[in-house]
Amino acid sequence: MPQSETYYCSFCLRPSHEVDKLVAGHGRIFICEECVATCNDYMLTGTSERPARAPLEEAPTERLLSLLKPIEETVEGKSNQLQSVVETLRSRRVSWAHIGQALGISRQAAWERFS
Repeated sequence: MPQSETYYCSFCLRPSHEVDKLVAGHGRIFICEECVATCNDYMLTGTSERPARAPLEEAPTERLLSLLKPIEETVEGKSNQLQSVVETLRSRRVSWAHIGQALGISRQAAWERFS
């Protein structure tokens, strides 16, 4: 992955320059090799012995400020992915009622949100 832009792991929020590998997923979602290892540990054993990260309350203010944009990009990426799935469903003539039901919202709310 070219390093002209800084990417962040969507799970631990570490920037690409602090990790060895960063895998890109749909909608600007990324995962670093350490988070993949944690997932693998959990999938194999049901637990993970990797140390937990320090709570956000203990992070320096500048670090928290630096996390705002990557978190927003992750949210935006997931929103774009959701919009694409809804558009695909609508192209298959799936009703707004079914889409709303799947999202736990009304037909009207689904239509307003995704039209």
